[in-house]
Amino acid sequence: MSAVHFLQKPREEHGLAMNLYRVAKNYRRHLQECEDLLPGLQPAGSGWLMLTELYLAKIEKRKMSVSGVCVSAGVPSTTGLRYLDMLMGVGMAVRIPDENDRRRSWVRLTDAGVQTVEQMLTGFVTCIDASQTGTR
Repeated sequence: MSAVHFLQKPREEHGLAMNLYRVAKNYRRHLQECEDLLPGLQPAGSGWLMLTELYLAKIEKRKMSVSGVCVSAGVPSTTGLRYLDMLMGVGMAVRIPDENDRRRSWVRLTDAGVQTVEQMLTGFVTCIDASQTGTR
């Protein structure tokens, strides 16, 4: 779409485009804030999806197996294991052996992991609010 064509759009469409522009700018800022929270973890990538799944499981009081986290986040198990190792290495998650089946492990967020996900979600809400009000 050329700049001239964009400027000739009816007022409502121009307003929508400006709102989407603000959303995109605020979302980009939010992604950078996620990167600042956990450097090295791609903001919109599998690691954050896994953290979000673990957060939801905690709130819903569900146990998540290692393979369950991978499936829920839609990542291959080898990739998921690599991300889980990284998340455990930085203190965001812990692996707990299953008492009944030692072949299986449960994964849960640490308090630091919960706090990090909540910071990310709060930032996302701020991003959406700012996009709606035209601030930030």
